[in-house]
Amino acid sequence: MLEPQQVAQAYARWIADGEPDFQAMMSPDLHDHVSGQRGPATWDEVWSWIERSFDERRAELHGWGTLDDGRVAVWVTLHGKHVGSGMPWLGDRPPSGAQIAWKQLHVFTVEGDRLTEHWAVRDDLRVIEAVDAANG
Repeated sequence: MLEPQQVAQAYARWIADGEPDFQAMMSPDLHDHVSGQRGPATWDEVWSWIERSFDERRAELHGWGTLDDGRVAVWVTLHGKHVGSGMPWLGDRPPSGAQIAWKQLHVFTVEGDRLTEHWAVRDDLRVIEAVDAANG
């Protein structure tokens, strides 16, 4: 059985460095409710967006826990420098060098030793505001 701390720490390493431990926890048909896609390959695309958008990344893991229904919640902030607009929601904004703090809450369904579902709430707007302010 995957433990909440194990999931949280693996996610933090993944978002900062792309370490594969996190994706290895996923069921082959993990349902990502954010994109509507299934499977770990969806996360390869997200990682490429992160890599093209932010450099000097580090994850600040604020906490984790088990919700009443057994799902695992992970609260994290990705810090980094804006170097490109790989994230689709960044549009065509040029690299700004802005220091970003991208706050996120992720919720995962865990079945045995696999993550089977994912939801997220992210503060994309604060990242856009930081990039726009730096670009003047």
